[in-house]
Amino acid sequence: MHTQKLLLNIPDTLVEQIDHYKDIANEPSRSKTIIDLLKYALTLPPCFKDFDWQKAEAEADEAIKKGKMKSFDTKALLADLSGKRVDLFS
Repeated sequence: MHTQKLLLNIPDTLVEQIDHYKDIANEPSRSKTIIDLLKYALTLPPCFKDFDWQKAEAEADEAIKKGKMKSFDTKALLADLSGKRVDLFS
């Protein structure tokens, strides 16, 4: 497989999120982490493209407070591409 080197200007806050994901997914390097995240983003169904996960979690928490739901796992575990289960909200 041929590869290309890219130079990206990424905001510090995004780098922090990438590093957090790298740590919880036990990825060997930042570049491997970015490649995996890009692959995942390219395979994400279009219906999730603009989905606001943080807003959805906040709405669910509000529904719990109002008694509309009995429980909601705010530490929801999601599977990454390699099948590892990682907590993206910690």
